[in-house]
Amino acid sequence: TSGREARFRSAATAGVVRISLIRKCMTEEILDDLAKRFDFHAGIYGETNSKNSSPLYARLSQYVSTDRDILQLVLKADRATQVSNLLFGAVHYLLLRGEDHPLRAFYASLTAQPKSPEDAPSAFHDFCLEHAEEVQHLVTTQKVQTNEVQRCTALLPAFSLVQQRIGQASLSLLEIGSSAGLHLLWDKYGYHYEPSGHVGSADSPVQLHCFLIGKKLPDISHGMPGIESRIGIDINPIDVENPDHVRWIRALIWPEHTDRAALFENAIAVARGNPPHIIAGNAADVLLSTAKTVPLDTTLCIFHSYTLNQCPEPIPHQIVSNIEEIAKSRDVFRISLEWYGGQKQPQLELYSYTGNHTGHELLAYCESHGRSLEWLID
Repeated sequence: TSGREARFRSAATAGVVRISLIRKCMTEEILDDLAKRFDFHAGIYGETNSKNSSPLYARLSQYVSTDRDILQLVLKADRATQVSNLLFGAVHYLLLRGEDHPLRAFYASLTAQPKSPEDAPSAFHDFCLEHAEEVQHLVTTQKVQTNEVQRCTALLPAFSLVQQRIGQASLSLLEIGSSAGLHLLWDKYGYHYEPSGHVGSADSPVQLHCFLIGKKLPDISHGMPGIESRIGIDINPIDVENPDHVRWIRALIWPEHTDRAALFENAIAVARGNPPHIIAGNAADVLLSTAKTVPLDTTLCIFHSYTLNQCPEPIPHQIVSNIEEIAKSRDVFRISLEWYGGQKQPQLELYSYTGNHTGHELLAYCESHGRSLEWLID
């Protein structure tokens, strides 16, 4: 009996060791994958001659790809999203909250004369380890919800096109992945399209500028479309009255992009004066019920920007299936501003579900932050 017990204990111990080795190997594989991602994103952040570059994040991303201690902090983060944005957003959030640390000296968002990014890795390493628990909490509970207000320069021509086609009927907006709802308020902003001119509110604190590329220009001469209602859906809605919520979205803006930060602050002020109605939930689950609340005598426009490209399958497929179901009882237009894998640049697309007809048009190619637009249709 004692021999059998000894063999049993030995086998059990061996099993525990094997499980431990398997888990260690799996962890190492994940860390290797994360390292490759940060190394790849270093090139994106460091894109030369681009207003969207971030020299600080380019250097830090390159560094993090070689630092196992830092990679451990994002080990349990959702890898369906851009993990580097989560990590850098978490650190930026803590600094914006007021954490006093030498790392602050490298952020253009926190100092008028930031130090060279080349010298930042050591301070970044120390800060992350000092605040490891908070960093890990943020990267595992928060999402990349930038809500880049400048992208409304691409959305407006699409909504204008829809209203031109349907006549004078008002639009009802339903946004998937609305974050703080800043895109739901696109009609509250002013737009300067070069060379087409200005449209929208000249008095709005949010004035957006967009350069039009090519010979074909969107028709914005009809002014702002009429809006009957607006609803947003988001798994993790951002409350514009909650300072912590707002700070998280602000932290996702890269430190050098002070122009984007200023637009964001102004857009938040507009949202506080016009609180958007946002429903908490997965659009794959609540889209059908939410659409039923939209008045039938208005034209339903469902839109999403940089949302479905972050959703794992089968969620995008389920959302599209739900939209097709909604279209069985009413006309629906879907405006998509996304940058899917394999595409060279973001694309603005219009899907129409009218009667028994489903249409699709590629409207424009867009600069990732809405600074330029190449309109493609007559």
